[in-house]
Amino acid sequence: MAPYFARHKKDVALVFGAALVGTVATSLIPLVMRAVVDNSIVPLIDPEKGESTPIGPYLVGLLLLGLVRLAMSFVRRYGAGRLGVDIEYDMRNDIYDHLHRLDFARHDEFQSGQLVSRANSDVRVVQQLLGNLPFMSSNFMLFGLSLAFMLNLSPLLTCVALVAVPTLLFMALHLRKVVYPSSWDAQQRAAEVATVVEEATSGVRVVKGFGQERRELGRLSNAALRLYGSRMRNARISAKRQATMQTVPSLAQVAILALGGWLALHGDITLGTLLAFQTYLVQLIAPVRQVAMMMVMAQTARAAAERIFELLDSTSDVQEAPGATELDVASGEVVFDGVSFGYMKSEPVLENFTLRVAPGETVALVGPSGSGKSTVSLLLPRFYDAQEGSILIDGHNIRELSLESLRSNIGVVFEDSFLFSDSVRSNLTYGRPEATDEEVIRAATGARAHDFISALPHGYDTVVGERGLTLSGGQRQRIALARALITDPKILLLDDATSSIDVRLEEEIHETLRHMMQGRTTILVAHRRSTLNLADRIVVMDGGRVLDSGTHDELTARCKLYRELLAGPDDDIDTRAEEVDALAPGGITESAWHKDGDTEQEIAEAQRQGYMQVRQAVAAGGGGRGGGMMGGVGGRLNAPPTPELMAQIEALPPIVDVPGVRLEDQIAEDHSFSLSRLVGPHRKKLVIGSVLVGLNALAALAGPLMIRTGVDRGVRQGDEGWLWLACGLFVVSALTVRVLSYISAIFTSRLGQELLLSLRVRVFAHLQRLGLDFYDREMGGRVMTRMTSDIEALQALLQTGFIDALVQLVTFVGALALLVSMNVQLSLVVLIIVPPLVFATLLFRKRSEVAYGNVRDRVAAVNANFQESINGVREAQAFTRENRNMSDFRAVAGAHRAARLDSTRISSTYFPFVELLSTIATILVLGVGSSLARGGDIEVGELFAYVLLITTVFAPIQQLSQVFDTYQQGKVAMSRLSTLLATEVSTPQPPDAVVPARLTGHIQFEDVHFRYQGVEEWALRGLNVEIHPGETVALVGETGAGKSTFVKLVARFYDPTSGRILMDGQPLTSLDLEAFRQQLGYVPQEAFLFTGTIRDNIAYGRPDATDAEVEAAARATGAHDFIARLTHGYHQPVIERGRSLSAGQRQLIALARARLVDPAILILDEATANLDLGTETRVVKAMSVVSEGRTTLLIAHRLQSAARADRVIVIGDGRVVETGSHDELLRQGGAYAGLWATYTGEAPAGVGS
Repeated sequence: MAPYFARHKKDVALVFGAALVGTVATSLIPLVMRAVVDNSIVPLIDPEKGESTPIGPYLVGLLLLGLVRLAMSFVRRYGAGRLGVDIEYDMRNDIYDHLHRLDFARHDEFQSGQLVSRANSDVRVVQQLLGNLPFMSSNFMLFGLSLAFMLNLSPLLTCVALVAVPTLLFMALHLRKVVYPSSWDAQQRAAEVATVVEEATSGVRVVKGFGQERRELGRLSNAALRLYGSRMRNARISAKRQATMQTVPSLAQVAILALGGWLALHGDITLGTLLAFQTYLVQLIAPVRQVAMMMVMAQTARAAAERIFELLDSTSDVQEAPGATELDVASGEVVFDGVSFGYMKSEPVLENFTLRVAPGETVALVGPSGSGKSTVSLLLPRFYDAQEGSILIDGHNIRELSLESLRSNIGVVFEDSFLFSDSVRSNLTYGRPEATDEEVIRAATGARAHDFISALPHGYDTVVGERGLTLSGGQRQRIALARALITDPKILLLDDATSSIDVRLEEEIHETLRHMMQGRTTILVAHRRSTLNLADRIVVMDGGRVLDSGTHDELTARCKLYRELLAGPDDDIDTRAEEVDALAPGGITESAWHKDGDTEQEIAEAQRQGYMQVRQAVAAGGGGRGGGMMGGVGGRLNAPPTPELMAQIEALPPIVDVPGVRLEDQIAEDHSFSLSRLVGPHRKKLVIGSVLVGLNALAALAGPLMIRTGVDRGVRQGDEGWLWLACGLFVVSALTVRVLSYISAIFTSRLGQELLLSLRVRVFAHLQRLGLDFYDREMGGRVMTRMTSDIEALQALLQTGFIDALVQLVTFVGALALLVSMNVQLSLVVLIIVPPLVFATLLFRKRSEVAYGNVRDRVAAVNANFQESINGVREAQAFTRENRNMSDFRAVAGAHRAARLDSTRISSTYFPFVELLSTIATILVLGVGSSLARGGDIEVGELFAYVLLITTVFAPIQQLSQVFDTYQQGKVAMSRLSTLLATEVSTPQPPDAVVPARLTGHIQFEDVHFRYQGVEEWALRGLNVEIHPGETVALVGETGAGKSTFVKLVARFYDPTSGRILMDGQPLTSLDLEAFRQQLGYVPQEAFLFTGTIRDNIAYGRPDATDAEVEAAARATGAHDFIARLTHGYHQPVIERGRSLSAGQRQLIALARARLVDPAILILDEATANLDLGTETRVVKAMSVVSEGRTTLLIAHRLQSAARADRVIVIGDGRVVETGSHDELLRQGGAYAGLWATYTGEAPAGVGS
């Protein structure tokens, strides 16, 4: 942490300087009070003690010390707050910057939930510790100065007091040792919860498509239960030791009262000295208790800091060479010379890959899924570095070039089109922000995007949803293509850039590309025949090598694999899946499930790594030969703890707490959610906890009364019996406080964690109910904020804030009652302070409420920006946007910093003012007390107790103000959570839902109109369509025509704006939503895979499926062969979003996932867009067998899929343009016939011939 402090040396010096001066002022106050008692008050009560000194100068001295303390406290508090906020700002920026500089290999190791947790929760924990360090240093200074003054007053009493110091030090060190491993474990469990939330949010379309909301809720509930158990274990470990540590200062007070009283009885010390000692001890109680609290906080912060620095210390494999040269592309020759590469070195994806692309040449790479095509496009811009061989551009080894100049000369369109939640214009100019409007329109026109963009509600200023998912797949691809073209790159890499675009638009785009690629070196990853028309040369890849190269005619004549890859609907290729040996155990291919050397334990570990990736050691997978992208990434950042820490964790006591909460009760929909409804089921526990806490607070008030009794009855009256009785009762009260502290801490922790568990499950359950319209408009980062920061803020209010408030309230009322009962006149003097205190508190509340609301808004914006930026970090590096993104993030984080500082300024003014009022109250009590003493109306012991109780009265007010800090955060969090829980479900479960039997798949659209929320244009207009049971219907049309919207309405992701949809003659809205969707087989445009194993993903819709059923589904869809080649076969771990596999492999698994559920209705939304034609043909033919007896809806841009359908529906501008069989529509010569002519006319025979 030293470098962070070094950046703010002036603030550090100012804060610690203010702390020193303020501490000196605070430590002098007991000495002045001693002088008041000994020199002014005692002589008035006992004239034999000498002449009374005027009290006025002493009181003026106390006021001056109070004013100094006020000023220094403001500087210390505000400076400390600013220091903590600034370091939080720096640390979060450093994480953001570092993640933008890390290469793809390191990012493959991350999960977004983990990164958000480190940049949010972990950074916040560290900030809280850093913000408290100046307070701790001030307390340590006070501790040291107080001991020095105590030594001067009475060395013997000081030695007695010092006995407590090594005791506390030993206990604190022991607490540190045992709390760290339990804190580390609890934080890891919290990160697991965040990961489940992030993945369920990102994959919400798949979750809903298979009706698996309950399964995700189960995952969240299990993770939350583990978190509950871990946090309760941590609470038990902390509570016992903290209770004991808090007892030590009280026992020290007893010892001082006993020895000091005895010394005073014998005239060895004055009563003023005894008062000063007790005052010093009261001042030391707070620091000692804070040490106990800080020890726990420090261990939590240490665990958080280690996770942060583990991330910041990670290094990229891709490093810019010292003195790297700038690339100035002259001709654009690209050479791959003997390149070998694997995402795991032991699992090569490319082997001795050699290819020369001539200047200005366009080369198309074709090959089966996982052959390494996309990997080639990732190596050229150095997103990864080859492990062997070299890559040259114009003769320059790319390792010797600066990364910025290399990447700025290369335009990349990734196979997954990622757009940011920003305007269309901002997405288009992402790689060139200075582009003019004319250049933007030219690029959009070239990508055939201008027309649909102009039709959007706000044209180029229309904000697209997160990841661009408010647009169709084809629209996203066109914007991504225009984004690359606008940078005018010298070298162009297109990774299946038009896979989701219909054939007519594709042909128009190709015309533009032909013009733009002239004189520009281009490498295409091709799956469509049409794409090959753009190529001068075609390169066939297999197993990471160049198998053949030539023109279309040459390869057709001599390359069997090429013919298979391009096999169309009428080509005769073998589509039969290999039969499983009927005698094989369990009907599975043994080698694909149990690899050589794999033990059952290793298989279980591979499975565990999926759901517990945040705790994994190394992702055990590998892509196998040609096994796809990122086939087996390392897990260094998710590496297990050190053996020493693991041993400490294993040595922790077992988790014994089971929550007294029925999670089933938290799942029900409740739009009238409020804090009282949340707490309602726990009222009895709340009452018991309140009683325990109240008794604890009242028992703690016994101390001043025992001191009063010991001084007045024992010392003043010369009766040792009363002195020893007071000391004995003081010991009993201290031990009672210790027992009650432990019990109440455990009880309140349990109550708080149960409320947190209930709330987490309740909110997540509602998130599962909400329709896709919510996720279209709400960024994932904001959803994460609700489930993490807001719930934690509310938990802090419920568990600690409420309890602290109760303790302070009981303490305040009890102390005030004692003050009144002891002396009414003095209590009236104290009440003079109340009006300014109330006024200041009300003003503080009003201003801080506004400030906290602003802070919550800003932190949500920071989280949303951070999460989206990390998800889009590949685009940032491809378009050299790192520096600009860092600057943009600093602006968002800076707004959050400013809001935090405003809040800090308010609290830094209020709290010191309350301290000053406490000092003024003491001055008034001493002044009036001297007058009462002159008349014999007060005893010294009574005045002792009164002065000590004033601190007890005002300390709760300060603590209540600090609780108000927690209250404000909790209030804002509660408001946001209530708003979320009150959000209406757009596709609600009907009250008397009909659980359908096996559906026949009869679908009817009756005058269906639909438009997306917030959009004026209709997506569907007056559709009247009937789809018969078992019919296979292909939906064809231009991108954005409404095809995906059609199938989303069938799946009831949305409900029609008007009209209705019938399913087997019943209104779709009357069916039980979960039961209905569990009869769907849904393959979305983007094949989202979950963290887990391949088997887990295939069985996602049917978790109880047998291994034989899983393999049968994989064989039916053509996925088995590549799965069998993976290191762990079906047990291969899959990392976040399935990034460990190629796009084609992900689609095959998604198809198998849909096949396994044996759906009544199969929905294929461009389900084969990333497959080569040969594989697609096999899949289509296999799926045609699968489709028998079930209704199938497929969205087809490759018309070979449509040709096999029973019926084709052409959709344009949200309407049915024409419908009929393939042959019927061709005979009609309408829109479909035109599309078919364009599709079949794209013969690549002219390539190079």
